[in-house]
Amino acid sequence: MKQDAYSYDRKSFERFVFSSVGKSTIIKLVEFSTTKTPDLYNLGFGDLLPNGTIDDKVNSNNGDIVKVLVTIVQIIRDFSAQHPNAKIVFAGSTQERTKLYTRIIKMYYEDFCKEFKITVLIKVNQL
Repeated sequence: MKQDAYSYDRKSFERFVFSSVGKSTIIKLVEFSTTKTPDLYNLGFGDLLPNGTIDDKVNSNNGDIVKVLVTIVQIIRDFSAQHPNAKIVFAGSTQERTKLYTRIIKMYYEDFCKEFKITVLIKVNQL
């Protein structure tokens, strides 16, 4: 992923904000939420709503998905540098998003694995 990232602001320990500029300007939020497991954080991402929450189901279709994804990877680098023991988990909020994330990880695996240890969990249907 050699494209430039958007600039972003760290709003707090776990919240990062940036503007997606394409067909329109959309404020995006990346948030790292603590879990019950020490040093394990859930990564949430989506459009920032006026009440400060994330809409992680909206399809912005703003024409800048690669630059948005490069920005998220840069934010993960920043967060990881500040929290070297952190493990970050994420999943798509929809089946389509999970498939998109899977394709991206496969496409850029060689680059990602130079910086990150990548573990994939597969949910098996329970009877």
